[in-house]
Amino acid sequence: MQKIGILGGTFNPIHKGHLAIAHAAMRRLKLDAIVFMPACIPPHKQDVHMTDGNLRAAMVEAAIEDEPSFSCSHLELDKEGVSYTADTLRILTEKYGKDVRLYLLVGSDSLCYMDKWYEPEVIFQLAHIGVYCRGTEDFQFLKEYASMLRSKFSAKITLFKKDDQVDISSTEIRNALAGSQDKEVLKYLPDKVLAIIKKNKLYIG
Repeated sequence: MQKIGILGGTFNPIHKGHLAIAHAAMRRLKLDAIVFMPACIPPHKQDVHMTDGNLRAAMVEAAIEDEPSFSCSHLELDKEGVSYTADTLRILTEKYGKDVRLYLLVGSDSLCYMDKWYEPEVIFQLAHIGVYCRGTEDFQFLKEYASMLRSKFSAKITLFKKDDQVDISSTEIRNALAGSQDKEVLKYLPDKVLAIIKKNKLYIG
């Protein structure tokens, strides 16, 4: 059975931290491939200004161009509107069929409120959950929370740590590009992504 990881996010912009998560997930969960899924409008960021989806997808595609096991899906961008994980997993389950096992990759912060997401029972039914940890969290608490979700939803959850601790956020990078933060963080941008940002004058203050 093929195992495919789904790594969603705004990728506004994608950075080396996202790539570190993907590489760690491939190794720790023994995945065959990872699909990066840029969101159209995340439920928790409906009031946040979002860079054009096609540009965000273009940055993802540039960042993973040399990674044969990585791909970028426009599924949520093409659907438009709010991107609900349960709906996306329904579509992917129908697309891939029974010979593919889906792994939804989420951060430890997301794990702790996944039971409050839209249709959590559908999410836990259709996908295994791979939770990437930064190593600074209360690991015992995460284990207990995962145990609660397993009991309540029959959830299949695996916790794993990133090998490369690239602790950077897209917000920090946007702030650096806008001139309100040390530009040293721009080293976490793949060169091809930075080229797209400069060409389109994105995030400039």
